[in-house]
Amino acid sequence: MTPILVLSLLFPVSPSTAGPDPWSQVRLTIARDPYTSSDQVTLCRVRAVNHGPRSWQGRDLAFEARALGGGSVVRQRGRFGLELAPYGSLETIVALPGRHDRFEVVPLPSTRSGGSGKEKTPGKRARRRPRP
Repeated sequence: MTPILVLSLLFPVSPSTAGPDPWSQVRLTIARDPYTSSDQVTLCRVRAVNHGPRSWQGRDLAFEARALGGGSVVRQRGRFGLELAPYGSLETIVALPGRHDRFEVVPLPSTRSGGSGKEKTPGKRARRRPRP
């Protein structure tokens, strides 16, 4: 066996060691957008600020926005686009049904496995076109 193969069998890469956790460097904030909200929908701006020297893919920064109060919690999941540069920031908008005044935002663990990002639905196969 080659030394690399032996090492890969001894120390397999697990999802927890595949990459660093962005939430050790990235902080999230949420605020109601007073200029575009209505009685039926509350729009909130979610902002990610990078306090570290590493850049992060926005699609890997998933979060859950929550509207608190009124006896029930309204939840909406989202993520950012583009790339979060070192010591930079990104912003996105989420819509929460109803009128709300208190919010919180929590990070979600990344569900990406390092693949192409396209998930296959079990039991469905792509159809091949018949050749002419």
